[in-house]
Amino acid sequence: MPGTGFGYASSLSAPLPLPMSNWLIAIALSLLIGGVATFYFRAIQMRRDETRAGIAALSGVSWRSFIHMVLDALARRGFGRLVDDENAADDSDYVLERDGQHWLLSCKHGSAFVLGRLTVNELARAIDLKGAAGGFLLTQGKITDDARPVAALQRIELLDGPALWPQLRDFLPPEQLAGIRARAMQLARQRVLSSWLLALLAGVAVFLALPDRAAPVVASAPAAPAPAVADVPGPTASQQATEPAGTAAATEAPTVPEQAPMDIEQQRGDVAAAISTLPDVDRAVWSSESTLQVFLSTIDGDAFVRICPLMERYEELASSRIQLTPPPGSTATVRFRQCRSY
Repeated sequence: MPGTGFGYASSLSAPLPLPMSNWLIAIALSLLIGGVATFYFRAIQMRRDETRAGIAALSGVSWRSFIHMVLDALARRGFGRLVDDENAADDSDYVLERDGQHWLLSCKHGSAFVLGRLTVNELARAIDLKGAAGGFLLTQGKITDDARPVAALQRIELLDGPALWPQLRDFLPPEQLAGIRARAMQLARQRVLSSWLLALLAGVAVFLALPDRAAPVVASAPAAPAPAVADVPGPTASQQATEPAGTAAATEAPTVPEQAPMDIEQQRGDVAAAISTLPDVDRAVWSSESTLQVFLSTIDGDAFVRICPLMERYEELASSRIQLTPPPGSTATVRFRQCRSY
């Protein structure tokens, strides 16, 4: 019918409704980009800039000024310096006291230091020799991640650059600290301003890229229906029986790769933790890569009978040397043994 056809054509050329204009989309995008950038540069990056400048300032002070800051910061936590000239290892080691217990403090002054497990093990041996309850290892540089599990087992607190700055910033001269914060704030403002300019440009670009939603939209002709596909008969039973065996094998699921062996450091940590749970063992630590030092809490028979089965679970560690240290006050001697020979 003519009337019906005319009405159908008019509905195709009519403009679509506008729930939101292109300008609102562009403004919303600009506000989102600018707001996120402002939060990041003011709340996160500015703190990082202050920390970086603070570490550089701490590295520039003299050794005497730095160690005084460290001792003052630890004094807030109840640690007092114990004058022990006979046992002091060098100028970088100090003995602290809190609640009747001794703690060792080791400082490496300078932002170029990168301390690892070797430094932590040296401090741990000094703690054992002096009978201290624990220790502190401080540097403006960096302490590697592989040293942190070892330090946790030895009751050693690690404070490197980003962790050390909040502890010592209040002991810098007020004018120097104010200058560091002012420079970090100025840098954050410059970055925020640049971010808002980029957000404005992004909004304009999005506005220009969006289609003109007020233009009439002409519907395309409906697609022709797809021709029917004739049913294809499946293979008969005789055809299935004659299929080569390789076709069936090709459809099998791929085999799952074997799990990679456990890392040697993880094995050392696991066996030390397992031996530490024995009833007559106080703790077990690796004094070197080939020696496991076991501190006994009581003397109850032959401890190797209970230790060796745990060591032999790990092929790479079964031939390690075990140093059996008797409890304090015991008349027993230190013994060494290997659960399995090389």
